Amino acid sequence: MQYDISWFVGKRITVMGLGLHGGGLGVAKWLLRHGAKLTVTDTKSPNDLAKSIGDLDREHSLCRKKSPFGARIHRPKYVLGRHNETDFSRTDMVIRNPAVPREHPLLRLAERNGVPVESDVSLFFRLCPFPVTAVTGTKGKSTTTALLSEICRQHDGRTVVGGNIRISPMDGLDGLLKMAARKKPAVPPPIVLELSSWQLESLEKPGLSPDVAVVTNVMRDHLNRYRGKMSEYAAAKELIVRFQKAGDVAILNAENPWTLAMARRLGKRDNGPEVWRFSASSVPKTPACFVSGNSIVFDPGHGQGKAVVSLSAVKIPGEHNIANVLAAAAAALAMGIPLKTVSSAIRRFGGVPDRLEKIAVKNGIAYVNDTTATTPDASIAAMSALSSGKAGSGRRTAGSGTRTATARQRPKLILIAGGADKDLRFGEWAKVVSRSLKGLILLSGPNTSATPKMIRSLKGARNQVPWVAAGSMEEAVAAARAIAVRGDTVLLSPACASFGMFVNEFDRGDRFREAVGRA
Repeated sequence: MQYDISWFVGKRITVMGLGLHGGGLGVAKWLLRHGAKLTVTDTKSPNDLAKSIGDLDREHSLCRKKSPFGARIHRPKYVLGRHNETDFSRTDMVIRNPAVPREHPLLRLAERNGVPVESDVSLFFRLCPFPVTAVTGTKGKSTTTALLSEICRQHDGRTVVGGNIRISPMDGLDGLLKMAARKKPAVPPPIVLELSSWQLESLEKPGLSPDVAVVTNVMRDHLNRYRGKMSEYAAAKELIVRFQKAGDVAILNAENPWTLAMARRLGKRDNGPEVWRFSASSVPKTPACFVSGNSIVFDPGHGQGKAVVSLSAVKIPGEHNIANVLAAAAAALAMGIPLKTVSSAIRRFGGVPDRLEKIAVKNGIAYVNDTTATTPDASIAAMSALSSGKAGSGRRTAGSGTRTATARQRPKLILIAGGADKDLRFGEWAKVVSRSLKGLILLSGPNTSATPKMIRSLKGARNQVPWVAAGSMEEAVAAARAIAVRGDTVLLSPACASFGMFVNEFDRGDRFREAVGRA
């Protein structure tokens, strides 16, 4: 089905999942402004959703005073704490929040009744008048998106950013539509989206993919959502390139088996996208962005490599972040941004909140917030980046691998981990814990279903690192502070989801900040 903005006037639209991250709220605001008759339904209570409800009600009041598009503005109807079947069978469209599984029975009910099911991402792709660049991956997608966004903003002030970063892409859509309606510019504005596997699912039925697609990597994650099958999770990630066509660009990790398989499949397609690669440890097929000596290099082909920036100029710590810089640089160059601008923005980029973010140094003890490390692999990367005890360590030098604590070094890292299970494995995580840490604090509050698995894995690794359980973030920080001395680092890198003890991973990070502030 094709839509334009006039289609939504007077249409009955059910938004399933108002949520707390901005996705449901952003699309609800956009639909309200364009004259839709909204039903907002969520199993959360009015108290849980008070902020989002207040924001939507304020939008309604503002639009009632002055309708921005001349459409009649309708007051949203709220169905909270439950769902009603009629809101899915007797409506013109359902908007699915990414947190709602696509197999949900009420979504199936809507489809059986001929009701289209969309998301804020699929609507944006359908309506956006300009090329889109999108980033996905298990690890690194937020850092890659943030750096790419900074490069784009430095190049062009019209840049629009959204997606899985608590900014709905719909927030910027009206400005893009107005720009195209006035006079479509010769040079389109940069548009950068971060997309999760859940968001990508909504692009499958309409057969949509971005013009430039980046896949940082594919690793074990969210297997509780994908029936324990990596193949299903990887297939959801691959949707970012699945519908690309000739003239598009797919930028893929040359070191990850799942992305290598994607590249092979794309290579067999007629009229498929051009495949670019990036690698921190080898020289892949060109076009590619890779590490050579002490520099990040881009080679568009035929051995014509050009230095982008020196490794010493990269501020963000960790070997894994070098790969993120490579991916962002390749994407920016694929978008036509000058190499000089790419280099300048990389030099200035200081990282992303909640991702290896040093939040305080108190009494000589550093506190680092890596709350978005919700998988064992992500937590391992954080421990590797900081295991020397220096928050800025982990930089790659010529001929070196990831820096880890040696037998001669006193471990200076104290880790806070634990949380809700996503059907992941902790064997390798436990091995890294055993050789890298001074101490371990395991969160053991409500719905910390992964914590017992972590304890079993630690026993299997014959762990000798002392650990204690903590029933709250306040207790966890206090326990870490009790064993830390000057020069140590306390790292929150949970390796698990946050559900139960916290509203979400960002709430978990905020609680860490608060507890550190009181320590």
